Amino acid sequence: MTQFLITLRLFSLLLITTLPAASAKTVKVFVLAGQSNMEGKGEAVKIDPSTSLPLNGTLQYQISDPRTSAEFSVLWDSTKGDWRSLPNVKVWFNEVDRETGENGSKIPGVSGVDYLAGDLTVGFGNDYTVDNNNLFGPELGFGFELGAKKDETILIIKMAWGGKSLAIDFRPPSSTQFFDPYCDLPKCKSNVQGHFYNVMVGTVSKILEDGGVNIGKMFPDLEGHTPELSGFGWFQGWNDIINKHHTAAYETNMVNLIKNLRKEWNAPHLPVSIAVSGHGGFEKTKSIVFSQIGAANLTRHPELECCVVACETRGFWRDPQYSPTPREGYHFSHNAETFFLIGKAMARGVMKATGSQ
Repeated sequence: MTQFLITLRLFSLLLITTLPAASAKTVKVFVLAGQSNMEGKGEAVKIDPSTSLPLNGTLQYQISDPRTSAEFSVLWDSTKGDWRSLPNVKVWFNEVDRETGENGSKIPGVSGVDYLAGDLTVGFGNDYTVDNNNLFGPELGFGFELGAKKDETILIIKMAWGGKSLAIDFRPPSSTQFFDPYCDLPKCKSNVQGHFYNVMVGTVSKILEDGGVNIGKMFPDLEGHTPELSGFGWFQGWNDIINKHHTAAYETNMVNLIKNLRKEWNAPHLPVSIAVSGHGGFEKTKSIVFSQIGAANLTRHPELECCVVACETRGFWRDPQYSPTPREGYHFSHNAETFFLIGKAMARGVMKATGSQ
């Protein structure tokens, strides 16, 4: 009997030591960056005062329009009578109002004071206040495309400020190491690194440091999760479109941005998804689009090695008469369909860059 118990214990110990270790909890982190259109101008609700009906181009309109309801109904929770949220997809946005995060956000800090954070839903848009949570950006489509279909935990870090250029505000270090003939002095100084590049790099690094300790403090249900930097999405261009010199330098600056961010974040093959500037659609293609596509061309830029995709967005342009704020073409007339589809395209771009699509 004693020998049997000894044998049983030895077998139990052997079984325990040969069992596979419990998988560590991880959170996939995606950084989405850019200017005002990345901040988010898509409108969820806006009523036509003459008809008391939702205006075309708002989310409320799209979930009931037969043309788009199948795609957009996923955003509405009929049991709550409110916009659906995804608890497995978190959002951290540097902006609560226009000034928050200009020189970096306090981390871990307080959501609603130092930044905006929570489960993905409508409301992580431009100029957020308690009374103004009607806007959203590409993060909505991005998060629903990645998070609604997979059993994964995701954190979207959104770094965006309105009216910022790649040539000046996000100017990467590698672009300061040579004289840039397209840098129109004195506004653009070719040897000066962009302030918002520095803020973006520093903020993301602080969020990810120490194995995600700060993530756990800001999102208690993510405590103990190890962050995996899984992709970078870029949606920016207007301030470079309106300056021919900045447009001419855009491809070089974009390639340098990718190289430098990969080095800063120690992610040599970080997947990158560039949403091209689709203002005006295919009929009014801006020349900067070709620079954005060129930056993702690995034949032209073999130094990038892999994992860069330019996402087509021109097909998502909607004419102003089908949009809630028709006079803001530079903001895609606040068209919700446009912003949601751009976000989905960026997510598919990341998946393609990783070879998972």
